[in-house]
Amino acid sequence: MLAAVRNRGVTALSLILSCMAFATAAPRVSDERVALVDELYEEFAWQALASSDHLFGKSLAEQDSSVLRRYFDRELALLLVADQRCVARTSEPCNLDFDPIFASQDPAAADLSISSMGNDIVAVEFTYPSSGEKVRLEYRLTRSENGWRISDIRYPGMPSATLKQLLARQRASSSK
Repeated sequence: MLAAVRNRGVTALSLILSCMAFATAAPRVSDERVALVDELYEEFAWQALASSDHLFGKSLAEQDSSVLRRYFDRELALLLVADQRCVARTSEPCNLDFDPIFASQDPAAADLSISSMGNDIVAVEFTYPSSGEKVRLEYRLTRSENGWRISDIRYPGMPSATLKQLLARQRASSSK
């Protein structure tokens, strides 16, 4: 078990260093969409280091609406808050049972990269250190009065399900 903790620490440190290297490699990210996703990972990279003990604060999925609205559009932020309320009401995971930016219940990443794909899509690619599996998340962004915001995330292995679809399904079932 100690080896797993050490490996997790090394993985998290690698992720944090990768994010820092990415952030410092270019003085300013010229694409505002890429910059927003980069900022999201910089703020929540610690999730790959910490377990559920909240050593560094609340996870992304537990953030207040004001924090969520810095990154997500109004609709997606409301869906995330609705899922939080469901968790509080039921004391168990509702529809979001994984970390939305690491696509895993056990956040970890190595060799993280963020790039624009055009058409308001930003790709985040990384490797799960434990398995070597390469992951590619696609962030769809929309322009709002407050700038670019994430309107959805598409996950690997789930071609017809996105974060918004997963959360909306929970919202619909919790209103019955």
